[in-house]
Amino acid sequence: MKKLNNPMITVIMPCYNAQDTLRCAVESVLTQSVTDFELLIIDDGSTDVSVAVARDLAVKDKRIRLIRQHNAGPAEARNRGLAEATGQYIAFLDADDRWAPNLLERHLAQFAAHADCGVSFARVRFYDKYLRRAGSVSAAVTHLQLGEVLGEYPVCTTSNLMCRREVYEAAGGFDPSLTHGEDQEWIARVLATTPWQVRGVKEILVHYRTSPGGLSAELEKMQEGWEAMLECVRSYAPKEVAKAEPEADALFHRYLARRALRTGQPRLSLQPLLRAWRVCPRALLRHAPSRTLLTTAGVLAAMLPFNPTRILLAR
Repeated sequence: MKKLNNPMITVIMPCYNAQDTLRCAVESVLTQSVTDFELLIIDDGSTDVSVAVARDLAVKDKRIRLIRQHNAGPAEARNRGLAEATGQYIAFLDADDRWAPNLLERHLAQFAAHADCGVSFARVRFYDKYLRRAGSVSAAVTHLQLGEVLGEYPVCTTSNLMCRREVYEAAGGFDPSLTHGEDQEWIARVLATTPWQVRGVKEILVHYRTSPGGLSAELEKMQEGWEAMLECVRSYAPKEVAKAEPEADALFHRYLARRALRTGQPRLSLQPLLRAWRVCPRALLRHAPSRTLLTTAGVLAAMLPFNPTRILLAR
C-alpha cells in the first residue's frame, strides 16, 4: 500500500501468529481521538492467518500498511517498523494488547507540556487473555529514573511507549540479541546516553493481556532476560548500574513474585520474594512499601492450602 504523506504519528505493531487478537489491537488504534497517523503492521513470519487478517484491515483503511519479513523476533520487527516510519512521533502496540481511545492524545499533550520529554508512557491495566477480567494496575510514575528502569520497570510493556523521532535517531533501535527486556534496555539507553527525559502519564491507557500458560518457563526466561539486559546496560553505563543494581535486583524480584501471584501459580512466588528481601530490604520498604507488604502477605497466604486471599493480595 502507498505511504501516507507525512503523518504526524507512526504506530508500529509487530505481529506473530496473532490471528485471534489482531483485529482488537488494530481497532483500538483506528478509534483513537487523534487520527493523523500511519499504522505499520510488521508480520514477523506468521504461520496462521494473521497476514490475511492484516490485508483485510489494510484494504479497509488506507492508514494501515502491512510489511512482511521472515521470523526474526519482536525487536527486529520493531526495528523494521522504525526504518519504515515517517511520523515525527512513534508509538508501539503489540498485536495482543489494546489502547484506550485517548492514548495518542494524552501522549501528545505530554510532549507539548515538557520540551525535555523524549519518551512518554502511561499506566497499564492487566487483564486475562480475553481482556474481560480486570486485574492489577501498574504504578503511577511521573518522571522515570534509570534505577527504576532497571528494577520493577513501571512502563511494563512496549505497548506503553511513545517517543519523539529524534529520540530514536539519537539512541538507535532495539537490541535484537535480547529475547526479554529489549524495551527496558532501550529506555535505559535513552536515559544513560541522551539528554532526553522519560515521563509518565497518570491515566490507565494500555490494556495488557496476561496468559498463565507456561508461567514457570516464562519466569525463568524473564530472569535470564533481565540479567542479559543488565549486562548490556553495564557495557555503556557501568557506574550507574553498579549504583542502582542492589535496589533494582530487589525490585525486579518483587515484581517476579507479584507476577507469579497475579498469573495464578503463587507457589512460584516464594523464591523471588526471598531473594528480594535478602538483596536489598531497604528498597522494598522505600519503593511502594504497601506493595511489598501485600506481596509478602500474598506469598505467605499462598503457602497455605485453599486460601483464596492470595488472589486478592495479588491485585
